Amino acid sequence: MRWSLFIVALFVCAGASPARAQSPTPSNVYVFPLFVDGTMNGSSYRSIVNIIKTDATDPMQCSLTQRNTSAPFTGVDGNFYSADVFDGGFSPPALTLIILDRFLPWEILRTGAQSPLKTGYAVLACPGAVQTQLQFALADAQNNKLGEATITPAVKGNSFQFFIDRRDGTRLGFSLANNSSAGGEFAVIARDRFNQEVDRTYDEIEPWSQVSRFVDEVLKLPADFVGNIELVGLNGGESYAVGLQFTGMVFTTIQPVVRDTPLSN
Repeated sequence: MRWSLFIVALFVCAGASPARAQSPTPSNVYVFPLFVDGTMNGSSYRSIVNIIKTDATDPMQCSLTQRNTSAPFTGVDGNFYSADVFDGGFSPPALTLIILDRFLPWEILRTGAQSPLKTGYAVLACPGAVQTQLQFALADAQNNKLGEATITPAVKGNSFQFFIDRRDGTRLGFSLANNSSAGGEFAVIARDRFNQEVDRTYDEIEPWSQVSRFVDEVLKLPADFVGNIELVGLNGGESYAVGLQFTGMVFTTIQPVVRDTPLSN
């Protein structure tokens, strides 16, 4: 099975100021704009969360909150971690508690892909500093791993700029997470290498939710397009984004240039 089918499956299930360095908001809160778990067409999709304690807080209790998914985890020693849903409504949070201490200062949490494929986003919060990352793993019906990709914690912003070069067949997608109680409209804007606008579109995002799209499915772009794509997040929301890029069977995640305000035309 090709990586392109992996990305298609994820997207089917999902529904200018100067650039500057920014920090996760608030400190020790880490947002992953895409989280996956489940099975589809005989293949399984898992999320693996790696966490290591990097300060003296002992013990340290962290919480991992999923939105639109509620997958339980298995830890490195075989421990079971539930994902408890505490309220109803749209995209209720599913909470998992993780305790790190001097005896187990790190943990690897794996979902089990026991249900139909779902996508969402996840937020890790800890009282002290940790290093963390999220991996996606794709396996066949015999549980043989076919590939994986890594997402690092995203940076909050209102403008997310991705560079794109379609001349070699590259296809670009994105996942945008709205970690807030506000819902509304976001924009996707394409500009050429001279910074001239080529096309734009608007879409809706719900509170506490995530959307994934292929750029070439929402914008009209030439086959040899070279330029950049800007996502403008929800006004009044809390937006995070990651890019998903593949060429043939080669797949990777890419980080955007993040700004507090949109680019000017």
